[in-house]
Amino acid sequence: SAHSDEPFYGHVGIRLHADHVNDAGESDEEVDEIYTHSHIELGSRIAEGLNIDTNLKVEGEAGGHSHGGVSRTHDGNNRFFEDHPLVVESLTLTYSKDNLSAYVGKFNPKVGLDYHSFPGLWSYSMIEEYKIAERIGAGIKYGTNLDDFGTHQINISAFHADTTFLSDALLDSRGHTSKEDGGLGNTEDFDSYAISLGGKDFYSLNNNIAERVSYRFGYAHQEAANKESDEERYSASIVYKEKFFEGISKTFIIEYMNIDHYGGETGHDRSYFTASLGLKKDRWNFATTYTFVDNDKVEEEEHEEEEEEGHEHSEHEGDDGKILQISIGYRVAPDVEVSFGFKRADEENEVNERFGLGFRYRFEL
Repeated sequence: SAHSDEPFYGHVGIRLHADHVNDAGESDEEVDEIYTHSHIELGSRIAEGLNIDTNLKVEGEAGGHSHGGVSRTHDGNNRFFEDHPLVVESLTLTYSKDNLSAYVGKFNPKVGLDYHSFPGLWSYSMIEEYKIAERIGAGIKYGTNLDDFGTHQINISAFHADTTFLSDALLDSRGHTSKEDGGLGNTEDFDSYAISLGGKDFYSLNNNIAERVSYRFGYAHQEAANKESDEERYSASIVYKEKFFEGISKTFIIEYMNIDHYGGETGHDRSYFTASLGLKKDRWNFATTYTFVDNDKVEEEEHEEEEEEGHEHSEHEGDDGKILQISIGYRVAPDVEVSFGFKRADEENEVNERFGLGFRYRFEL
């Protein structure tokens, strides 16, 4: 962190969404909903090179998701700040010296890009859906500077699912996770791991593009616990950022995340391809994000799921998904932004369209 030499530091990010669902697979999902997705990051330097950091989140989401251990159901009524658990997403102790740092505690293992790298009103929500979160373990980060060939950092961690008291939540309880609950990585043994390599700050005398590019490659293995198969995921991401004071600043991101045995199911592989473009000019910004989800499922598993859910499809469409979002934002104050956007998700043979207003407030403590 840039504040790691200060005795106390922090960052607050507040997001408010007011959405109108104008088209959904079920008519009782066509509702208005207001929810927040906010976090407070706090840190303290407790000794030379030794820091303690935490990230507290209020994880409100759009209805119909079961992200964060809380199932967000629809009953045909408008939803006003429903299902909002307060979660300690991370709590780590880090020791740093020169280019090396070691951390221990609760964290989100690093594989792909952070979800708040992606511009746009809802673009974080897709990444949130598949990231690995809330694991207990330890890791190391090592950085190196290759001058014109950029700065690079490798991040390696070993972990298991959180079964401590931090696995529950305040406000809306989601229950305590125990080893008996099973699930990916829930072994209470450090036998799941993640490796990620990122780089930036390239320099070329005859090419401006080089210094605007950054990349990340990632891999993670999660032990099956009581699931059928271990989950393996690979990711590749590239970011292009061009900053202007008077012209149009551009951010372009491509991320590919391939997950074998998604959720620990032997016959289920899934990949996400996301392309995101953000443009900024003075106080205005425009963003669009498109995600294509490629779902490979064994037919028997699809049959079982459809029978459970009461669906009867004569053909298998593979449940591929396409999610498009477009938003326009205006910065009303240095730390405050309001946005208007449209999102269309075509997933699991159902279309969901929503229009939304967004409010963001960010400040450093």
